[in-house]
Amino acid sequence: MLSLATVRARWTSFLGTFVALGLGVTVLAMTALVLTSAQPEVPRRYAGARVVVQSPAVDQSDGTFTPGRPWSPERTDALLRALAAVPGVARAVPDRAFYAQAVIDGTPVGDPGPEPRGRNWSGTAFGPERLVAGGPPADEHQVVLDASLGLAPGSPVTLLTAAGPARYTVSGIVSGAGHPVVSGADSGTVSKAASKAASEAGSEAASGPVDPPSLYLSDRAAEALAPGVRVIGLVTVPGADVPAVAAAAASAVGGDGTVLHGAALTALEDRSAEKTRWIGLQILTAMAALTAFVSVFVVASTFAFAIVQRRREFGLLRTIGATPRQIARTVYAEALGVGVLAGGAGVLLGALLAPALGALMVEGGLEPTGFTVRFRALPLLGSFALGLVVAMLGVWSASRRAARTAPLEALREAAVEHRPMTRGRWIAGAACTALGLGLVVVAAGSESDSMINDALYAAMALIVGLTLFAPAVIPPIVRAVCHPLAGLPGATATVARESAVTAVRRTASTAAPVLVTVGFAVLVAGLFQLRAGGYALEETVRQQATSVVTPQGTPGLSDAAVAAVPGGASLLPTRLYAGGTDHVGAVGMSEAAFRGARTRMTVTSGSLDGLTGENTMVVKAGTAAWLGWTTGRRVQVTFEDGRTVDVTVVAEITDGSATASVLLTTRTVRAHDPSALTSVVYTAGTTSPAVLAPLGAQALSSAEYASRTSSEDDALVRIFLVVLIGTSLGYSCLAVANTLLMATAQRAGDFTVLRLSGATRRQVLRIVAAESALAVGIGAALGLLIAVVTLAGVRSGLSAQLGTRVDLALPWSTMALTIGVCLTLALPAGVLPARAALRRPGARAAG
Repeated sequence: MLSLATVRARWTSFLGTFVALGLGVTVLAMTALVLTSAQPEVPRRYAGARVVVQSPAVDQSDGTFTPGRPWSPERTDALLRALAAVPGVARAVPDRAFYAQAVIDGTPVGDPGPEPRGRNWSGTAFGPERLVAGGPPADEHQVVLDASLGLAPGSPVTLLTAAGPARYTVSGIVSGAGHPVVSGADSGTVSKAASKAASEAGSEAASGPVDPPSLYLSDRAAEALAPGVRVIGLVTVPGADVPAVAAAAASAVGGDGTVLHGAALTALEDRSAEKTRWIGLQILTAMAALTAFVSVFVVASTFAFAIVQRRREFGLLRTIGATPRQIARTVYAEALGVGVLAGGAGVLLGALLAPALGALMVEGGLEPTGFTVRFRALPLLGSFALGLVVAMLGVWSASRRAARTAPLEALREAAVEHRPMTRGRWIAGAACTALGLGLVVVAAGSESDSMINDALYAAMALIVGLTLFAPAVIPPIVRAVCHPLAGLPGATATVARESAVTAVRRTASTAAPVLVTVGFAVLVAGLFQLRAGGYALEETVRQQATSVVTPQGTPGLSDAAVAAVPGGASLLPTRLYAGGTDHVGAVGMSEAAFRGARTRMTVTSGSLDGLTGENTMVVKAGTAAWLGWTTGRRVQVTFEDGRTVDVTVVAEITDGSATASVLLTTRTVRAHDPSALTSVVYTAGTTSPAVLAPLGAQALSSAEYASRTSSEDDALVRIFLVVLIGTSLGYSCLAVANTLLMATAQRAGDFTVLRLSGATRRQVLRIVAAESALAVGIGAALGLLIAVVTLAGVRSGLSAQLGTRVDLALPWSTMALTIGVCLTLALPAGVLPARAALRRPGARAAG
């Protein structure tokens, strides 16, 4: 009853805690609903499939989202015959995927996403596409295009494949609306039918996952571009028993594949969509973790400051017989009451905002197209319970401090704080700071995948450490900052300085959330710039290149684009499959690329001179030890065409000598992966843009390439930073405003003394503004210190790993925005309550 009465009487003091917890539960509820809704979906191109056979899956523990091991052409033919003989199966159809992109008006068009859009015509048996004009491709030089491209049957079109551009003739037009074949129509009729079909297809697609438009070649042409097959669909006869067909198909396939039907068809989801969901999961998880961390931080700061202001109140309770345990229980009950109210409001608001968050995730490329939020009770209940846990954790330290209040505190009139740094605070601050510095060292030596997480953990520990040390470090910082201002006329700087030093907890409570916001924002923005820019420069340095040719509007470079760069050093990535479920990334190196890189390679055994022909490879030492691929041994590897070949290991190199696990010749890769695309071409010369543009390529300087590589991650960086800054800055603004409001509410006496001493109202407001700006400046400086220390450690580690100097570029725009918003909020949050306090009758009478 006492706790409830206190909450009612002091509701303004608990308003900040209520809002902080409410926002925290809102974010947790939104993220929980989105996370539980992010489930695999059946790709739209398999919408009509009832039974599908998928090639053997491979290990996914490395986080590369690698598709299953493909079947070879010979094994595919054998499986097709066996599956076609299954009772209830009308025919078995292979699904072949390859890179192909239409070129219109000299520019590649269509979606250049990670999944290939070229398909074999027979694969339309399972998808929603239907001919709306023309007919299927009759030979290897005909193509069926989507209606959205606006071409009519009989039109010539250039297709860009991995080999380069080639001329085709449009034989037909498809749309996903399921319309019947339109035959004997003139071009005008075709155009109208195609436009109508495309419009209706778009309406239909809005209700589920949508694949970008595909183009279709004849089965023979598709087999030449995609000899390896990973999916075989079964066309069942009308009325067939699907489970029985699936069981018989599983018997026919044996252990060389997995039979899917019903809900299991979600396993056909593209690996790129799975990776997209995984990235979204990381963003949402980081947002939830940051929300919980900052919520505890803000609640703890708010309650700690409130406890300082309520010393006399607790002293009175102790005087009339309250025990320390009862005082602590009172504070916990206050937090619980506020937490229940805030949790209920947060759950309701989170449920309302979750669809908007899901839409933003789709728009930002962090969830597949067609993703929708599904409402479930369990995530909402879990968010509510977690909100209560956050409230209890946040008030833990404050409750212990309140329990230690002595009865004599009821007699204190002075507001001067005593012993702001306790022994426990010194020990905890030193431990957290030491842990943070240790994690900085760990982050500097971490692999790229774990470097960002380690750096964030280091920043969290340093933030907690410096916050605990704040009462000790703030006085000397304030005196150092204000010392140059001592000679200025007027007493504003002197009074602001002494007020900040005297009320050190108020200053620390105001500076702490600014420290969190600035530290995290600058750190994350700087980390992404460091990582992206550093790794972009790595291969450029290896190849000693001054110019880099990169894709423009295409997912990679064709052989024609590579040939257009005389003397260029090119890298052709592919993937190799070893025995069982093992797989490794490989890259085919041109002769120029190999010459440029070999001088920086450290050979542990064998000779690099042996990397010639189609059946040799160089392996990193870690990969060789893992797979048992010793130098001189002939090992069996399966390529992207599904064929298993004996390849000789001619040399082993140290793990830092190359980015890929296995080095091959481009000749080897092209022989087994007809649709592989070159990632970049490094050159010391220049190439005409007019030559590169029709091939979907552009030339950039090394510096531009590093900057562009960084900007390619900008979508993820922007989303992450928006989440980070939006969350932490919102909490920072809330905490700053709440602290200043609580402090100013009890400073009417201070303002009266200042007025009696001769200060004008304007001078008093200037003093309050100076105190607020000083607190924000201290928080920003400490946050920048944490960010710079952590970034410097990561930069040192990256430079050592990459063997080249990585520049430390601070994100000045993010820094200015964050500090500016904090300052913009802190000034009115301090000045406006002070202005209201000066208008009270007592203050007016004193004036």
